Amino acid sequence: MSDNLNFNNEKTIMDVVTGSIYSLNCLKNITEAITNPSLNLLSVGEVYEGWKKMCGDINWLPYNFGAIVGNLYCGILLAKEQWYDLLPEDKVETASPKWGFKNVKYKSPKKSNPTVRYSFRRIRNALGHGNFEIHFPHNYQRNCSDKADFEKNLTLKFHDINPKDAEDTFDIEVSLLGLLTAIREFHKIAYKHVIDKQ
Repeated sequence: MSDNLNFNNEKTIMDVVTGSIYSLNCLKNITEAITNPSLNLLSVGEVYEGWKKMCGDINWLPYNFGAIVGNLYCGILLAKEQWYDLLPEDKVETASPKWGFKNVKYKSPKKSNPTVRYSFRRIRNALGHGNFEIHFPHNYQRNCSDKADFEKNLTLKFHDINPKDAEDTFDIEVSLLGLLTAIREFHKIAYKHVIDKQ
């Protein structure tokens, strides 16, 4: 990896960690405002402005790369290994839209037509090793009539290398909306599996 790519990767990871810290702190303050009788009449904007001042007038939004990647870690990385066996063997290219893989781009030399299950496992490996990139258009103009506009425009690229076979690589680019859709579907299946054990 070149020094420039390495620096960009480190910078992205640092932005993710910083964003996660700020998001959690903001949620803590919102929770305090909701549960404290002397604060619960404040508007969301007032709580946010107070939080910004408390943090030194930073210009962070609570919904940022840190919160997003934290959600991906919870939805993909914390999943039990055996839950991945619950995922379908449907090919990514023909999988139901409920899996969110409709417009993915992938390169998988050792498995030319990967399944949903296989793709999830390889995304999990890439995420666990920090081998991902976040891409967002520099000229983004928010479409206020589409609540999912941000998630459609943000894409994530995952790169996984099999440690036992350097030629066994897997690359996939998916929109945040697609990946969140897939995680929700995975969660439904895993949740039912766990609840059915009771």
